[in-house]
Amino acid sequence: MTIIELNRKQTTFRNKVSKVKNFINSFQPTDNTKDYIALKSKLDNIKSIINELDILQNDYCALPDKVNLKDPLDTLRDLQDEAEEIKVSFLVLLSNYESIKETVNNTSKNNHVKLPDLPLPTFSGKFLEFEQFKLQSL
Repeated sequence: MTIIELNRKQTTFRNKVSKVKNFINSFQPTDNTKDYIALKSKLDNIKSIINELDILQNDYCALPDKVNLKDPLDTLRDLQDEAEEIKVSFLVLLSNYESIKETVNNTSKNNHVKLPDLPLPTFSGKFLEFEQFKLQSL
């Protein structure tokens, strides 16, 4: 790949990171389940972006030595740092939802209701007593 192609890829990743950052900055909780799923999905997206940024860095380093890589690598490093910060933000938000989920689970476990035993009709197996059994079970 040429330096121009790599710079274009870097711009694409910068746009992706900024979209995810805008999502995290404008995030307003509404529905716990929906929010949790959305955050988990965006976290997966940012993880894949981080992996792709690592691949992009390797592609930059594979260029010939005569190419000046100082500016692109500095920009890429800043982009990687920003992506890592966003990842941490998502993990913090998700941990809040998981702690709420644990609290709900703990409170639901403590509510034990003891139902009284119900006498159930028994069938002896005799055909003549079947009508009486049928009436008892209704």
